[in-house]
This record gives sequence, structure tokens and C-alpha cells, in this order.
Amino acid sequence: MNFARVQAVLAKELLEIRKNRTLLLTILLPPLIITLLPLGIVVAMGSSGGRNNLSADDIARYLLAFPELAGFSPGEVIQVIVLRQFLVMYLILPLIIPTSIATASIIGEKVLRSLEPLLATPIRTVELLLAKAIAAVVPAVAATWLAYAIFYMGTHITVQSARVQDALLNSMWLLAILILAPLLSLLSVSLSVIISSRVNDPRVAQQLAGLVVIPLVLVAVGQIAGFVVLNAAIFGVVTVLIALIDLVVLYIGVQLFERETILTRWK
Repeated sequence: MNFARVQAVLAKELLEIRKNRTLLLTILLPPLIITLLPLGIVVAMGSSGGRNNLSADDIARYLLAFPELAGFSPGEVIQVIVLRQFLVMYLILPLIIPTSIATASIIGEKVLRSLEPLLATPIRTVELLLAKAIAAVVPAVAATWLAYAIFYMGTHITVQSARVQDALLNSMWLLAILILAPLLSLLSVSLSVIISSRVNDPRVAQQLAGLVVIPLVLVAVGQIAGFVVLNAAIFGVVTVLIALIDLVVLYIGVQLFERETILTRWK
């Protein structure tokens, strides 16, 4: 592994991202929306006197799943429920952001005919894909972490008490944001690399790679509907499972990235 070559490609990729306004909007706009929306809802709940559609049975069921909230007032429990619904969105961000970056990186270079000269250099396939993966994962994870930090600081102003805020930064969500989010981002990039090496249209590649978001969207809908209750055990199992899937998909991605085909037969 020649890290000098990896660093050179990485620097080029990051420069291209900074010059691409569409990619910058993709990186910055979704985290901004997902951060401001729940805070605005909590503010609106407060201005309306805390009225909501949650019944006593809903609150009791939530307290049964999370006994650490047993001492909370009904208003505090409601705020925790509402805000935790949106926390799943911070796991969707590291899936959707790198998809655009990775597909644009590979297919964009195909279109501009700049990928062929790069592949003709002594750089190894694993070094090239590592640099492109880092260039896609780092902005996505950084944007997710920054958005979550702003969200957490915003709750300091909008929630009823400090313990509501603490409930949003427990060990379960720290595991999800700090560990699971990067693993999901790596999975998204790996799938994007596989798809981008097989298709020539960036829109098609993004649509196909975007399908990986569907399971998490279903989880978010199930959580809002009350069918799914996320806890530390579930996050622990999912984290290990995603890590194993990452290893398999990464290996497949390196094997399927046929540089000779791109050099000789891509049109």
C-alpha cells in the first residue's frame, strides 16, 4: 500500500468536491434540514401549550420500553419521543450523502475522460478505491456528526429540562452516531463503487445506490407508527452486522472494479 498515492488521489477528490456546488449542497443541505426541523417542532409544541396526539397508553408503552425515563413528566416523555423519532434520520444522512459523491467521482471521471489516465498510472486498484472511499465517507460522517452536535446544542434551548437533553445523548445513540453512522457510510460508498463501475449514467447509479436507504426509512416509519422500538441491543447487533457486510461488499467492489475494461472498452 503506497499511502503517498492514496493521499494524492484523496487531495484531488476533495478539491473536486469543493469546486462542485451541487455536491456541496448535497453535503450541507440535508443535515441542515434534519437538524432544524425537529427543533422547530419542539418549539411549536411549546408555543401550543404542549398539546399532542399521544395518548396515555402510548406514553406508558414507551416507558415500558425505556424504564430509564420512569421519573420523567409526561411533557418530558413526549419531547423525548418526538426528538428520538428524528434521530434515525442521522443514520440516513451517512447513506445518502456519500452516494452522490462516490458516483460523481467515478462516473464523472468517466465522462470527462480523466479516469483512464489515472488508471494507466502505477496506482493499485485498492489504493484508488480507498482514496475515493475516504473522500466520500469523511464529508458525510463529518456533516452527520456536526449536524448532530448542533441538534444536541439546540435542544439545550428548546427542551423542557436537562434530563430530556441527556436522554438524546445516551450510550445507545452515541454508538449509533459515532460507530454505526461511519459503517453505514462505508456501505453506501462500497455499493456506489460497485454500481458506478458497471453503469455510465450518474443519475442511474445514484438511484440504484439510493435503494440502500429503504430499510432505514422503513425502520423510521415503523418507529413513528409504534411498531419498532429501537434500543441498545438492537443497535449493537446491527452495528456488528453492518461491519461484516462492509467487509464483504468492499471485497466484492475491489474485485468488480475492472480497470482494464474501463481503459479499453468503456464508451
